[in-house]
Amino acid sequence: MSVRSSQRRERGSAAAPWLARIAVLSAFVFTVWMFGPRALEVLAARVDRASEQSTPVELDRVGFVTAPDWMDRGLLLAVSAALQPYLDATVPILDDAAQRVLRQSLLGVPWVRDVSIQRAYPDRLRLQLDLRRPLLAVRDAAGQGLCLVDGEAMQLPWVETSLPVLFLHREGGAGTMAVRPGERCAEPRVLAGIGIAREWREQFAPLVKDCPALLEIDATNLGERWLRGPAYPEVRVKLARADGAGVVFAYDRPVDSPLPRVPVATKANVLSQVLAQHPGLAGLVAGDLRLSRRWADYLQPRAAGVRDPNEPWTTLSTPR
Repeated sequence: MSVRSSQRRERGSAAAPWLARIAVLSAFVFTVWMFGPRALEVLAARVDRASEQSTPVELDRVGFVTAPDWMDRGLLLAVSAALQPYLDATVPILDDAAQRVLRQSLLGVPWVRDVSIQRAYPDRLRLQLDLRRPLLAVRDAAGQGLCLVDGEAMQLPWVETSLPVLFLHREGGAGTMAVRPGERCAEPRVLAGIGIAREWREQFAPLVKDCPALLEIDATNLGERWLRGPAYPEVRVKLARADGAGVVFAYDRPVDSPLPRVPVATKANVLSQVLAQHPGLAGLVAGDLRLSRRWADYLQPRAAGVRDPNEPWTTLSTPR
């Protein structure tokens, strides 16, 4: 994201930077001639004073020049609100110390990965912000929003978005996880969800024509902690049906699993075949993307005359 700050008075002449350089050079020559060995010390003091008295840039007049294409209105408003407390001051355009303080302050905002500040004479500063892109929205068992997380598992403040959701179900009566925006998340289920969300966006969805939106990632059975066996995957996904309902599919193991995984291309091909048979996933409630040959047997509801290939696995609604 690029932002630009300016002051209210009219722009100075385009020649202002050159005039400033000539003045500085003249001052340097004069100072060396007058003060000899103490010239650098005197000159440094004068530069500091000149910097503090240079053209002020009013940060409260910040304006967004460009924004990432993934940033929707809700995220734009959230990022703007987070940055605003640090853009409510005046910074002299030549004051390096003040600009370093501004940069460090902005780096403390969870949304910001990196900041660069450039002078645009005579009276502007250009801030280039490298923002963290959220991949996953984390909710508790009751559906309350906890945080967003990016590809590096950095926790970001909660914002209502269309990102895929991961629900953290309570285990043994214990709470879900501590939310600390600006810190990395260590919850294994969230880390698994981040990997699946990235794989889906970067590898899976591009292979499927009119790929349904990824609504939810279910990592409740991570490590087969609840159910063990080929019929119960560690990760399931819920995809958007054309009518707005969700369809739950068995997906795979986590992307960093030491155990074998089904190739992404195979799962994408299965979904493409499902969509060819059921456009928009019409009428479906569940299926299995891991089965390159018998995928049709595992669609729910099954077609007339198709026997249940796995009787215990009859309910695929996401647990709450």
